[in-house]
Amino acid sequence: MAARDRLADELKTSGRSQEAAEVKKLRRPSLVAWAVNATSRTRPEDVAALLEAGEALRRAQRKALSGGGRGELRQATDERRALIGSLAYVDVAAIGLRGTAHRDAIAATLDAASVDDELGARLRHGTLDREARPPAGFGAVEGFEVLTGGGHEEAAETPADRREAERDRAREARAAAQRAATAERAAEKAARRAEELKERAAAAVTAAREAEAEAKRLADEAMTERKRADRASAGDRSGRR
Repeated sequence: MAARDRLADELKTSGRSQEAAEVKKLRRPSLVAWAVNATSRTRPEDVAALLEAGEALRRAQRKALSGGGRGELRQATDERRALIGSLAYVDVAAIGLRGTAHRDAIAATLDAASVDDELGARLRHGTLDREARPPAGFGAVEGFEVLTGGGHEEAAETPADRREAERDRAREARAAAQRAATAERAAEKAARRAEELKERAAAAVTAAREAEAEAKRLADEAMTERKRADRASAGDRSGRR
């Protein structure tokens, strides 16, 4: 609420009294809305990219309904899904320990805002007050469904579509192989590092034990020498008598 009041004051100071009044009317946001709103301040570029991805998806969907290729639709869907996943991860972390329990609601709210102009504007300005759900017909985070209605039948897949799909699969396979190789190299490096640390730790333990034994030996030797000195001192005093 303090952030809402600050924003209202800033708008009023800049001469935007009507907008300031609208902001003042906003109710306290739900936890999910608060986390999603925070993204507009911490990751404004990603929020803008998500809204653009939602618009790109709508364009691609209209093109597909008109009989266009499906490659653009798949690409737009994947890009939007990736952005939703990335922002949802940040929002879950912003909530803290309870964040995981709200991930689905966060993702659904981002999903809805990406394809709804009003919700998108509120997300951009960080003024959502409750979680939202995507409109029926639009695919959620985990998939995509073509909008119903309009009397169009789904266009048959053409040879060009199949070739494009094959190229997409080949690119994804290469990317997956590269990611796997990178992960394997990182794992090998981590294993070597762990082995080095284990060896150093073992050496440190051995050195510590040796130092402890040496300290004990020196302490015993010092105690023996002290006893000898005490006896010598006592004998000297006795002789003088």
